[in-house]
Amino acid sequence: WVSNRPVTDLLRYQASSATQFRHGPLQSSVALQDFLALPSGFNPRTLQLAQDIRRDPRFAAARADVLVPEVMRRLREGGYRYTLEPGVFGQHTADEFWFDRKEGFCEHIASSFVILMRALDVPARIVTGYQGGEFNAIDGFWTVRQRDAHAWAEVWQSGRGWVRVDPT
Repeated sequence: WVSNRPVTDLLRYQASSATQFRHGPLQSSVALQDFLALPSGFNPRTLQLAQDIRRDPRFAAARADVLVPEVMRRLREGGYRYTLEPGVFGQHTADEFWFDRKEGFCEHIASSFVILMRALDVPARIVTGYQGGEFNAIDGFWTVRQRDAHAWAEVWQSGRGWVRVDPT
């Protein structure tokens, strides 16, 4: 949906969700190269972390279905936390997240996850939208507010296409 002016009044619309929908090529293609791209000169410690993970024999030739759970384990067990007040990040945001601050909100976590996935040679992208809301039992509508905004990631997996991963 697109609006040519800010939405300041109650807006009602009807939508449906296909939670099992799969999108994207099922086999590797040239189009996926865009989802591996990283700007040069940024986040050197995150790039080194990816190399260190790949040096582990368990992950040397691993695909996304093995690497994603490993990075998610790192997030669960590494002392990372969610906060809405992480302060201002500098030039190397993923490095700051993974090694220094170990905290942030969904955009910090999702973008750092995507940078690490791409450095591991796994096509990945950030997705933004809304998660949650409040159900109104009287009229049967959901109220979705800006505070329900969320960012997560998708990784490409052979035979499956784009798969949602929420590192937050």
